[in-house]
Amino acid sequence: MATSRIPATINAVVTTLRNAGLKVWDGPVITGDYGDAVYIGYDGNPEGEFQSASGTQSWAGLGAKRRNERFTIFCAVVALVGDSGDVQGSRENAYSLLAGVEDALRADPSLGQPPPFVAAMNSNDLFLEQGDAGLQSRIVFTIDIEIARV
Repeated sequence: MATSRIPATINAVVTTLRNAGLKVWDGPVITGDYGDAVYIGYDGNPEGEFQSASGTQSWAGLGAKRRNERFTIFCAVVALVGDSGDVQGSRENAYSLLAGVEDALRADPSLGQPPPFVAAMNSNDLFLEQGDAGLQSRIVFTIDIEIARV
């Protein structure tokens, strides 16, 4: 039995979103194209703390080996535009990417994981940032999971 379902869940989120046709990075970009994309296990801030997930476990009250697990996966969508004045376009692109994430999670909230398991997008925060490549809209969001462990 695995100590946590966090690793398997991050893998399942990445696979689900890629299968939905989204450009997905598993964690931060090390090298390569940094354009419009979805980041799983990374908030998209290259100057941030690089936190991927946060979780807790508690005894389920059903025996020594049974416990509940709750966790949050930190994610981001990033949309770049070359024109620094196109704030509206950048923002709309970012929310379009976010809608793709939400649609994929709603289509399969179990992410193919054994029950009981439901993944749901939760909070989101919009950041507008000016960089060398132009204007960037970054939406930091979380995917929250609460499961009963066997």
